[in-house]
Amino acid sequence: MLYLWIKALHLIAVIVFIAGLVTMAFGARLAQTEWRRVARRADYAMASPALGVVWITGPVLAIMGNWWHAPWFMAKLVLVIVVSALHGRLSATLRRMDRQGLNTDSAPSNVFARALPVGLAAMAGIVALVVVKPF
Repeated sequence: MLYLWIKALHLIAVIVFIAGLVTMAFGARLAQTEWRRVARRADYAMASPALGVVWITGPVLAIMGNWWHAPWFMAKLVLVIVVSALHGRLSATLRRMDRQGLNTDSAPSNVFARALPVGLAAMAGIVALVVVKPF
């Protein structure tokens, strides 16, 4: 029963994290300062706390399920690291833009244009690996 509660908490945190990540990616691409504030609030209030819960509950579930040596889990873990790094890059770029008063056109390598497709593709891969467990 405890496993199911932890799994539910993990899934809720993943959904909130992805919602925050999408909000950050969309909000930051708009040039208006107000939308950038929305993106920053999504980071502080949604994405960052949810990512912390994901990183706490995920390893607990992996220990409970004894998945550490499963190839599908290792592939999933790589994608989770990619999404976590993407969040860190978005968050840092938003902070730098606010601090320096930059708009999205001057953001380095226009990280916001790539954030949404990379994040959603990684999420789709994670879901597929968890549900199908292909190897």
